[in-house]
Amino acid sequence: MSTGNDGVPTMECRVCQTDVPAGTFCGLCGAFLTPQRGNGPDWLRIRAFGAAPGEHLLRLSVTSSLFPQLPQRSRSTFLVGLLVLLATLGVFTLLRLPAALIATAALGLPLLFLIYLQESDAFRDFPRRVLALTAALGVGLGVGWVLLTGTDFADSYDIPLGDQISEVHLFQHGLGVPIGGLILMLVPTLVVRLLRSPDRETLDGFVIGALGALTFTAAATLARLAPQLSAGMVDRARPMAGIMVEAGIRGVAVPLTAAAAGGLIGAALWFSRPPSKAHQHPGYVRIALALFGLAVLAIYAGLGLVDVARVPQMLQLAIHLAVALFALLMLRVGLHLALLHEEHDEIHADEPLLCPHCGHVVPDMAFCPACGVATRASSRSSRAARRQTRPQRRVDGT
Repeated sequence: MSTGNDGVPTMECRVCQTDVPAGTFCGLCGAFLTPQRGNGPDWLRIRAFGAAPGEHLLRLSVTSSLFPQLPQRSRSTFLVGLLVLLATLGVFTLLRLPAALIATAALGLPLLFLIYLQESDAFRDFPRRVLALTAALGVGLGVGWVLLTGTDFADSYDIPLGDQISEVHLFQHGLGVPIGGLILMLVPTLVVRLLRSPDRETLDGFVIGALGALTFTAAATLARLAPQLSAGMVDRARPMAGIMVEAGIRGVAVPLTAAAAGGLIGAALWFSRPPSKAHQHPGYVRIALALFGLAVLAIYAGLGLVDVARVPQMLQLAIHLAVALFALLMLRVGLHLALLHEEHDEIHADEPLLCPHCGHVVPDMAFCPACGVATRASSRSSRAARRQTRPQRRVDGT
C-alpha cells in the first residue's frame, strides 16, 4: 500500500492492475481488492450486487432488483408499498369485489413503478415526451391486442374440463396469442431506442423497457377482464379459489415477469462498453442480457400452454409465480453485469464524492470503494448535484 499525491492511501488492484484508492472494492473495475472465499469470479462479483450495498447477487430482493436506482432511504418505503399492494389484493379477494380487484391487479405495480420514476429523478433525466410516448404506445398496443384477439382468447377457455384439446388449438391459443402479445410489448422499447440519442446508460434502457411492458400489461389486463365487471359489485357465484388465482397471476406474476423481460431487453439495447474494454470479450455482456431477456420471454410465452392445458388452478398459480421469481433473478443478474461492465462517467479520483448508498465520502470513480455500488446506480440528476456541491476536506485548526 502507498499514498497518493492527495494523501489518500492507494493499492494496486489485482484485476485491472491499476493503483486505486485503498478500500474494499476497486473504484475502477469494481472487483474486490482482497480476495475472499465465496466472491466468485471477478467478472461476476457474486457477493456484492452492483445496485445496492450489502446484498448478495442471488438474493431475491424485489425492491433493489425492480427499482435499481432507488435512493437507499426509500427502499424500505417501497417494500412497504409492495406489501400494501399484496394486502389490498388479498382483502379484495376475500370480499369478492371484482371491480376493485381488477383495478388493483392491473394498476398496482405500474403505479408503484411510476412513483419509482419520480423518486429516481427519471422525470428530470428523461424528456417527458419520451416517457409519455413509451406509456402511450404500451397502452395503445395493449388495448388493440385485446380487441384483436378477444374472441380467440375467450374461446380458449370454453373447452370443458376433461375434453381433449386439439394440437392446433393448443398451439394457436397457447402459443400464438402470448407470442404475439410479447412482440407487441417490446415495440415501445424498440421505437424509443431508435429515437434516442447515442448518449445512453443501461438503466435508461431498463426504465424504458419496464415502463413499456408494464403499461402494455396493465392496459391488456383491464381490457381483457372488463367483461367480469358485469357480475356486479360483489361476485358471490365465482369460487374463491378462482378469484385468488386470478389475483395472484394478474396482480403479481404477470406484471413482475413483464417488467423483468422488458427491462432486460431495454438494458441490452442501451448497453455500451467503454473504449478501454472494447477488445475484452466484445459484446458478451450485451449478448448475455439479450439471452436472459429472451429466456424470460420464451418461458413467459410457454405459460400460455399452461393456461390452455387446464392444469389445476393452484398449480397454475405456482407455475406463474415461479416464472416471476426466475424473471426477477435474471433481471438482477443482467443489471448487475451491465453495471459492472458498461461505460462509466469520467473518473476524477482526486475529487471527493458522497456515496448516496453507504453515506461515505469517497473518490469520484466508477464504483464506490467502500460499498462497491456502481456510480451509475444513481440518477444523472443525483450525480450532477453531488458533483456541484462536493464535500469539503476539513483542516484541523481552521
